[in-house]
Amino acid sequence: MIDRRTLLISCAFAFAAITSVTLAESYGAENVGPLAIVVSKSFPTNEISFGDLKRAYMGSPVVANGKPLVPITYPRGSPERIGFDKAVLGMSPEQIGLYWIDRKIRGQAGPPKHVPDAAAVLWIVGRVDGAIGFVRASAAGKDVKILRVDGKLPGDPGYRL
Repeated sequence: MIDRRTLLISCAFAFAAITSVTLAESYGAENVGPLAIVVSKSFPTNEISFGDLKRAYMGSPVVANGKPLVPITYPRGSPERIGFDKAVLGMSPEQIGLYWIDRKIRGQAGPPKHVPDAAAVLWIVGRVDGAIGFVRASAAGKDVKILRVDGKLPGDPGYRL
């Protein structure tokens, strides 16, 4: 039997795939500036450590204030994904691909769910409890909360994304 959270996540991904073009037009398509880590407005914390962020996107379970994180990413080759993987995971697209193949061979957890664009990230993160994603800071919008990473927001000196 499928639990309510799994069903909601599955529906959110299906909806995001169907509506990404329409949503992208409403959010605008800017591809400049730092990346922001985003969660729903109701998420119970305003900060994440760089280490927890990295662990979540490398397939390890991470819980923030009692909420298990569900990382959302972009398709391979997208500028946001390449930048994030380099800045947070310290890997090139080729290295990250090999990393996930190795985990699959070992029977470990798979990669984060990917969605087509920033609009889909924002839609899912704004509606799925525990979902975490990244978008250009300029595209974050009012439906999500930007998390501090090690106490810093996009644009602060020393911000790593």
